Amino acid sequence: MRLDDLYDREAEQRRLAAILFPRYAQMLAAWHETVASQFPELTPDEFRLDDEATRAVLAEAAERVVLIDSATRDAIRQQLREGQARGYSTFQLAHGVPEDDYRGIDGLFSVTWKGREETVARTELAHAQNVASLDRYEATGLVSHVRLHENEDTDEPCASRNGKIVPLSEKPGLLHPRCRLGLEPIVDEVA
Repeated sequence: MRLDDLYDREAEQRRLAAILFPRYAQMLAAWHETVASQFPELTPDEFRLDDEATRAVLAEAAERVVLIDSATRDAIRQQLREGQARGYSTFQLAHGVPEDDYRGIDGLFSVTWKGREETVARTELAHAQNVASLDRYEATGLVSHVRLHENEDTDEPCASRNGKIVPLSEKPGLLHPRCRLGLEPIVDEVA
């Protein structure tokens, strides 16, 4: 059995892109409106949504879709290799062998990736929000640093950076899937 018999890479990437790209664009538009409302002195020529930076964010979204797809294919490939090495039938590869603690392809979706759709959606939207925030803050020319905000019930790597102020140039991002990083702009003092 080949991975291509079970998994259509191009179709999966098209489905992911159809779901994620409009949300990236919506997030960029929402952050554009939020930042523009806080800095009304900026003209549309100085601060526009459809610019090179926006296209770069959407191009990055395309790369992220490929990474999600790649991780899925790698996990399926590993299940097939393990099942084949154990001598399992096609049915067992697909449905698992519980007495041998082999989950099979079904197990990836029902156990390993339970809630994966929500995890991917939350992670990608949080990433889009943070990228859009950094881009729009930088576009104002009035923000050079951000304060990092993490939820109180977060894990240690995230908790240790809660409240930290970092330059925009560091491009702080999510540390893991479902990371809940928020970015507060620190407006530069006007001389």
